[in-house]
Amino acid sequence: MFYKLSFDMDMIDEAVQDGRNIIYAESTNMDEIEHENVRKGFFDNIILSMQAINNWPNVEFYYNSKGFDLEEEYLLNVKRWPIVHIRVMEEFIKKEIIGLQFFPIKLIDAATNNVNTNYVVMYIKNFIDAFDMEKSKYRYNEKYDFYTFIPKETYLNRSICMRYDIFRCTRSVAAIYVSEKIKNIIEDNHWIGFAFYRQK
Repeated sequence: MFYKLSFDMDMIDEAVQDGRNIIYAESTNMDEIEHENVRKGFFDNIILSMQAINNWPNVEFYYNSKGFDLEEEYLLNVKRWPIVHIRVMEEFIKKEIIGLQFFPIKLIDAATNNVNTNYVVMYIKNFIDAFDMEKSKYRYNEKYDFYTFIPKETYLNRSICMRYDIFRCTRSVAAIYVSEKIKNIIEDNHWIGFAFYRQK
């Protein structure tokens, strides 16, 4: 079984009911970064690139502890990057999850200037032809070589996907897909911030 991974937005309301607010990294220095072949203002797209990432720059995210205080394992952030706590990274390495590279970020509290180095961005190196194109419904723009897949009418190719625990699809790179193994690791550790949507 495979799942689309995203941030658990429902937990925001649950945390508020408990009198706490989860950390939201509401801004970043990313738009000012110039990096190798990446133009200024476009560095956030590097996470979706299939090219190897070298010479990682200083990447900062900012939040305000006066409004947010609950440190989750999957960090909600303005760029929607897959940023995880180092305990997640350590467990994924221990469980031999293949196809990941982790890069450090600084999470800076705008109220105190304290720097939290407990988070890393999770770069998924596995870009695969994951969709069952015969079963899936989609629109294709030939001019731009761009696919638009219809929600709830997209199917994964089991024989291809079963070789990976985490991946992006080459025809639509934005989404992250994970295996039952990763879902179980996250749930067994009671980590917060992760939501899973079962895929056909």
